[in-house]
Amino acid sequence: MRFTIKNLHWIDILILGLTLIVTLLGIGNYGLYEPHEGHFAMVGQEMLWRNDWITPHLNGAPYLNKPPLLYWSIATSIRIFGSTEFSARFPIAFSGWLGIIIAWKWTRELWGISSSRIAALMLSVTLGWFIFTHQILIDVLLGTLLLSSSYFLWKCLYQPRSWFNWFGAYISLALCVLTKGLIGGVFPLVSCIALVVARQDWKIIKRIKLHRGLLLVVAIVLPWFMAIEQANPGFLHYFIVNEHFDRLLDRRFPPDYEVSKISAVGYLAITACWCLPWILFLPSVVKFTWKEWRRGFLDNASILDRKNSDGIFLLAIGVILPIILFLPLSSRLIYYSIPAIPPYVMLCAGWWDQRSRQSLITNQASTVIDYPRSDTNPPIAYSSTVSTLCQSTVQIVNCPIQTKTLNLYGAIAIIFGIGCYTLILFLPVITNLLPTVLQTTEIVWLIIIVAISLGTGWLISGIGMLRRSSLAWLPLFIVLAITYIATIRGFALYQDIRSSKSIVSQANTCLSADTLWIFEGSREIGAAGAISYYLNQNRDGNLISPKDNSYRTVMVLADGGKNRLPPQFPGSLPKYLVTQAQLKQYWYRDIPVVFITDFLRQPNDLDDPFEINLPQANIQPYAIEGQRRLYLNQAARAIVHRQCNQ
Repeated sequence: MRFTIKNLHWIDILILGLTLIVTLLGIGNYGLYEPHEGHFAMVGQEMLWRNDWITPHLNGAPYLNKPPLLYWSIATSIRIFGSTEFSARFPIAFSGWLGIIIAWKWTRELWGISSSRIAALMLSVTLGWFIFTHQILIDVLLGTLLLSSSYFLWKCLYQPRSWFNWFGAYISLALCVLTKGLIGGVFPLVSCIALVVARQDWKIIKRIKLHRGLLLVVAIVLPWFMAIEQANPGFLHYFIVNEHFDRLLDRRFPPDYEVSKISAVGYLAITACWCLPWILFLPSVVKFTWKEWRRGFLDNASILDRKNSDGIFLLAIGVILPIILFLPLSSRLIYYSIPAIPPYVMLCAGWWDQRSRQSLITNQASTVIDYPRSDTNPPIAYSSTVSTLCQSTVQIVNCPIQTKTLNLYGAIAIIFGIGCYTLILFLPVITNLLPTVLQTTEIVWLIIIVAISLGTGWLISGIGMLRRSSLAWLPLFIVLAITYIATIRGFALYQDIRSSKSIVSQANTCLSADTLWIFEGSREIGAAGAISYYLNQNRDGNLISPKDNSYRTVMVLADGGKNRLPPQFPGSLPKYLVTQAQLKQYWYRDIPVVFITDFLRQPNDLDDPFEINLPQANIQPYAIEGQRRLYLNQAARAIVHRQCNQ
């Protein structure tokens, strides 16, 4: 059955609408987290203010370590929705929803309608997908584009006359490059090569018109690379060497992203966490994927079997590549495996739906599964001696999942449920582990709500698995949606630790516009981006549109210590850099000066006490938020006293 808008059932519209609500839930309710969100949002904002869509700028200077697609998306969103946290996060959240739609569509073609609905709902509440659609990072956007590229390449393989699929595949590939750089184009190409090797069929390259496709990719990405190299000589060398090879080998300068690095074992563990709760079914999903893939190699396999087998193979590669590629590298970060989530959830949904159908026919010796026909274009057959090349159905031996396996999953789910309830007994211990600013009654109630919700969901799902219910996964979806509402509130409470919004707003409302703001620096210079972002807001929380590109920026210490090395982009040094000597000169002048300390400082580092870079000894902070301390010089204190009576 060919998919058209006419056979789009109202249930599908309802489900996709519900997943959109989940992905957009609360994305404007909390301040920009630092350093990652602050720098992405401010670069997008500065693109609009400077009207420069070629060279990304942060804090008034070129910022050349990322390709432009996410910056373009944020700038476009800000132009449409205005300068708010919602508009800054919208492109990532929306791209996450597009990933859900692609997963829904592809799963529908592989295993049918019910599988696609399960996949959409599962993916929307998968822990990693939810968290990173609510944070401004590249990896959800990259994951969606990689899934799109693989999907259209799969369609090209069996519909070589479809230019829509061909353009979809290679435009997606080009956008991967404009999102993550050269590494973004590696994943689809490796998947294609892996499929060629698995099938031992080099004609695949001809069917997908790879050579023309790569020319299209070059035609899309080359103009920006040429333009930015012309505007910033030396960019290509810096971008390719420092941001690709040196980063992979953990030799990048400055050595930022330290807070997100993780060990190899930790990388596997955090990947499993990102796939919660569906990682519970990993053994069965692996077994199911292997059997479904091997079906396309049987002697009596139809073209439809081969097509589905190749699609499953591409999904499996999509799961494996982001894990094994970064696993041996010391530069791996906790979110590098996010692109593996959608293909894994799709395979999980296919397994669950097949399990549900098989559980209904356990008394039969075999069953006939109706796979949807591909589009009306006739498929191209692989070279084969199979006499029957195209069938709409295939008879398979019914192999119900062993009772012991389902009982095990059900028992584990029940244990998880009991464990969540048990957390309530340890609330005092858990609360004491939190930062002081989060040790509040509201946080305690949020923990209780989350524990009860998750405990109830796991218990009901576990009982459902023991009773062989086809909807045993649904309670987990419901309680996770409830849990994420509480999580959004937790994000808002946590902003005082990871966002400079509160502390900047507190001081800025009492200071004049000519106040000089100086930041101690951090492991990631992007931390200054959020300070600049909020400095340009008025008292109503709206960004002030500057005139003549003159917006407020933040000075940053150039010699704040080994943990705060500024980047060394091609070209002249950024004008925002100041030395400690210059800081002290400014501090004792008759101009208002604000100094903010590094919020990523390790509190137990004896070689890096918080007062090491203070411009004045024995000075009391004006405000404290988490690790941040904000200091005012004499002129600034006078203004605050006059304006706010403080």
